[in-house]
Amino acid sequence: MRLGGVVDMSTIDWYGNVSLVVFFAGCNFRCPYCQNAGLIPLDSGETVGPEYLRKRLETEKNLLDSIVVSGGEPLLQPEGIRMACRLAREKGLKVMLNTNGSRPDVVEELLNEGLIDRVALDVKAPLTPEFYAPFLGGEAGNIPAMVKRTMEICREQGVELEARTTVAPGLSDEPGLIKAIAEDIRDLCDLYVLQQFDNMGEVLCPDLKSKTPPTKEKLIELAGVASEAGIKNVYIKTRISGLERIR
Repeated sequence: MRLGGVVDMSTIDWYGNVSLVVFFAGCNFRCPYCQNAGLIPLDSGETVGPEYLRKRLETEKNLLDSIVVSGGEPLLQPEGIRMACRLAREKGLKVMLNTNGSRPDVVEELLNEGLIDRVALDVKAPLTPEFYAPFLGGEAGNIPAMVKRTMEICREQGVELEARTTVAPGLSDEPGLIKAIAEDIRDLCDLYVLQQFDNMGEVLCPDLKSKTPPTKEKLIELAGVASEAGIKNVYIKTRISGLERIR
């Protein structure tokens, strides 16, 4: 597997769990607000074998109850994901997958193999090629349809699905856009999280790097929009307050 890094212990990536977070290198998206821009190139990161993760898991074995597979986009390395998930299963740990949803075939295979317990999917925009194009750095093609199919597979398989949208100034902070996203996904997810754009870290777009993150009040307003559009469980996530249920 080709990794960009590992966080040995996190309590914020999967709330209610103590997780080891594995960042897979390489991504097929170009999200302007990406904070892990160094992981976007497909040849980024370092190639490691299973022993690397096995040692990390062994070090914190008495504290961990899960691993979170993130990125980049981990679904671009299906065999690497399998390796990480099987190591987690060896240790009796749960697994959450963070994904952009562009590889429903891989998600279905992993679920069929019993390797994933929870999926967190980043919904960038309403599920149309026009709205998704800015997050691909070009034409979106069938990516929105693939995202929707990933959500449908999770629903069919009964796995908990958290949908997330990063609220970034001038890109994804308009009530009409959040309403459209909510209408597209309201029957496909268990909860919806509006997360605050953070200009810390290696932000891909220099213009966004210089902009102020949306306020908590703005996120609460948008959460109300999502709720009114039919989503039952709506949360916000901010840098200071963490995860909070709004509706």
